[in-house]
Amino acid sequence: KYIGNLLRTYLLFDTGHSLLIIDQHAAQERITFEILRKQIESSKVEIQNMLTPLLLKLSPQELILWEETKETLEKVGFETSLYDRETLAIHSHPQLITQPETSVRNILAGEQTARLDPEKLARMACRSSVMAGFNMNKEQALYQREALLKAQDPFTCPHGRPTVVEVSQESLRKQFLRT
Repeated sequence: KYIGNLLRTYLLFDTGHSLLIIDQHAAQERITFEILRKQIESSKVEIQNMLTPLLLKLSPQELILWEETKETLEKVGFETSLYDRETLAIHSHPQLITQPETSVRNILAGEQTARLDPEKLARMACRSSVMAGFNMNKEQALYQREALLKAQDPFTCPHGRPTVVEVSQESLRKQFLRT
């Protein structure tokens, strides 16, 4: 049962015999990571086409990395082209990504490989997830809980931080010296 949102960061649920505290950012990061990974693996990334391209000034090193990773960018849902000699145009991005500029820069900042490794995917998911401080309403909290329960690894975000902490009835009894 949903109890509420603590500090606009943690979602509180009563299980009947314990309290579940969900870190809304870590949980959303896990959900986004797994959805994006499945879409990429099945080559069915849902994309958002932009009405006008997002223009990014790139350093000479980023331009070289873009040349080496443009197929990877396309595979994960970023349609890009050179606007001029130092500017990249982003024409589309994965729907799950809310900050395409940050995601492209994170991909270009990695090692010079032609693949998207789990760490880069995790960074994309992180930057696109709800952050601490977002006041999630009850419906959003319940939706997030259900999506997290469906995740392959619901207990940690892609970076290894816990998504949920359980405070047992016994633990509460001990804290209040009721043993």
